[in-house]
Amino acid sequence: MNYFRPVFGILMVIVYLSMAYMLVFTNIFADTLYKPLRIIFSVVFSVYGVFRGYRLWKDKK
Repeated sequence: MNYFRPVFGILMVIVYLSMAYMLVFTNIFADTLYKPLRIIFSVVFSVYGVFRGYRLWKDKK
């Protein structure tokens, strides 16, 4: 079970950063969200993804 936690953490970091990328650089959400709102959500997803990555890296040491 201790092996699953870092794998899940890495997977979630990838998901958050991928969502941030998709919100800004693709037209997938262009029909449902306005551009400023997509950028705000992208910043939030990016910051949280980096934060989770930092926590994951810090706990590894």
